[in-house]
Amino acid sequence: VLQVAEAYPISPKEHGVEFLMKNRHLWLRSSRQWAAMRVRAVIIQAIREWLDGNGYINIDTPILTPAAAEGTTTLFSVDYHGEPAYLAQTGQLYNEANIFAFGKVYCFGPTFRAEKSKTRRHLQEFWMVEPEVAFCDLDQLMEIEEQFVSHIVQRCLRDCGPELAILERDTTHLEKVTPPFPRIHYDEAVEMINAAAARGELVPGYEDPVPAIEWGDDFGSPHETYIAAQFEKPVF
Repeated sequence: VLQVAEAYPISPKEHGVEFLMKNRHLWLRSSRQWAAMRVRAVIIQAIREWLDGNGYINIDTPILTPAAAEGTTTLFSVDYHGEPAYLAQTGQLYNEANIFAFGKVYCFGPTFRAEKSKTRRHLQEFWMVEPEVAFCDLDQLMEIEEQFVSHIVQRCLRDCGPELAILERDTTHLEKVTPPFPRIHYDEAVEMINAAAARGELVPGYEDPVPAIEWGDDFGSPHETYIAAQFEKPVF
């Protein structure tokens, strides 16, 4: 006998996320967590594969930075030998300078946002890929984005079939993610949103009605969710 094992803490019953995170080293052994991490690994491979294969140079930007790049209210501050420093919110400012030496660059690494929020759209630490291109117009940018996203999705479909099945992912939607993506004008999007608001439609996946919008305002999360649901693939 090498060791007496205590009762396994994770049982088939439903557990809360807080409990599972405290037992993360064991939670990772479950089939869904195992599958999710394998899909994540393939996504990372596909990201680098497309960028490296299309002439982008990977330049790692600093994790400790002297200033804010997104917003001063979401900074994690640290003491840097008596001087203030911050965990990086983005590598954007560095690579906006680097593109004029290399043309096409990207950084891919940990990002920090001190946002005390628990939603699917907010994380305090996450990995973010940021391609930057010199002298690129809007049409070129949209073409880059649709090629990039489509490559990642199709790579996952090709290499992650068993994992996606474990995650019970409906791949019929993913199979439609191929170029070109639909393009609509801001005016058309405003009309779609206000027509839905007038009909009293609900935001897909939520119980809230689609809110009306004034022309010139930025789209909020409910607006983006509604517009995206009207198409079978990503939309510009």
